Amino acid sequence: MFDNIRAKITQLESLAELRNTYKDKKIVFCSGCYDILQSGHAVFFNQCKSYGDLLVVGVGRDETLRRLKGPGRPVNPENNRLYLVAALEDVDFAVLNDHKIGKGKIDFADVITQLRPDIFVLNQDDSAIAEKQALCDQVGVKIEYVDRAVPPELMPTSTTRIINKINYAYKAPLRIDFAGGWTDVPYIMQGKTGYVSNAAIKPIIEMRNKTFNFSGYPRGSGLSTSTAVKLLEMLSSKTYNAEPKSLHAIAEDLFNLENRELNWAIGRQDQYAIVFGGFNCFECVEDTAKPLDVKVSKDTLEAFRKNLLLLHTGVSRNAQSAVEQVYQNYQTEEGKRALDILTDCGYRFIHALAEKDFIACAKIMEDNWEAQKLLAQASTNENLDAMYAFAKENGAYGGKICGAGGGGAFIFYCEDTQALKKAMKKQFVDCFEIDFEFEYQTIKELNAL
Repeated sequence: MFDNIRAKITQLESLAELRNTYKDKKIVFCSGCYDILQSGHAVFFNQCKSYGDLLVVGVGRDETLRRLKGPGRPVNPENNRLYLVAALEDVDFAVLNDHKIGKGKIDFADVITQLRPDIFVLNQDDSAIAEKQALCDQVGVKIEYVDRAVPPELMPTSTTRIINKINYAYKAPLRIDFAGGWTDVPYIMQGKTGYVSNAAIKPIIEMRNKTFNFSGYPRGSGLSTSTAVKLLEMLSSKTYNAEPKSLHAIAEDLFNLENRELNWAIGRQDQYAIVFGGFNCFECVEDTAKPLDVKVSKDTLEAFRKNLLLLHTGVSRNAQSAVEQVYQNYQTEEGKRALDILTDCGYRFIHALAEKDFIACAKIMEDNWEAQKLLAQASTNENLDAMYAFAKENGAYGGKICGAGGGGAFIFYCEDTQALKKAMKKQFVDCFEIDFEFEYQTIKELNAL
């Protein structure tokens, strides 16, 4: 049963004899890895066969694929790939290529020299046409070029796409809240409008096969890892289809999902920041949120980021005490005043940033931090206050704790991040920096939804 496929397998030392046996036939040769055989290969072989009577296919060896494609390749061993190629109708013979790799990543110099086919077929976008033309000129072989044609009934694909799909990871950024936190919580705001300025950040976190990669972020940093996790679980659910949905709809779905689990007691800023990506100031009302139409250029954001230091305190945040105090205090005169200040900070921050007034942004973060503490004394403690005061003494213009407080990460604005980092780590031995960049892609762009 398998003999008809086995009969199509040939060896390097048999190629000259094969050429002599079929001297009256037009022999066509092509070569490739064919690691995961897919529809594009079948179309290519059909194109190749149209140029002659017999098609001989050279298949790259395992050692070649490891060198050219990197770790994890090949997916399938060379003999498996060789026999699968031979099993296709348009292929008359299949042979393993050379052990050595020459210029232009050519691993079939000995094969084509021994076979001396009439025609060698290449894709028009081949990356080493000059080197392959030189080899063909040397052995007297004509080159023909073909497009990467896709019949209308087929979807375009490639080995890399297949591997990426098999290894697919859902991706989400985290976020830094610069100003306005707590004013995004409908329960607390009681119908008033809030403003929260924040930015999505990377490294992103990933979920592959229900396993999370947190990219080195410590949990309890105040950077919204819990919301990112919930978003990845939602996106990967078989019952959820994000493709036709707007960013607003995805953010609201996530908000509703988290609030159902947390008794409708949280705000919208984390969900919207992570879903929308980039920097935004979200206007938050009772039943929705939207980004303000205030443009901040990417150049401005990058100039701002270069002077930001994200520094973990070394202590995971204990947000529960702060949350409890907020819900105790938000209706008091002091609590209402704090929420008014936080709302003003969230709104003023984006305008100061758009005007490139980074020192004003730092002062707004500081005002926000003071209002956070006014709303809930548990947002801070003696150690956090000491760290903030020391940062101000050593070059920070201002900053705040990320999230609800009680620990986690500080964000500071300063002229010299390296000097401030060095001073802070020397004075507070448990603290450490978190390297980050702004993530400008939306959640749909990150996940090709």
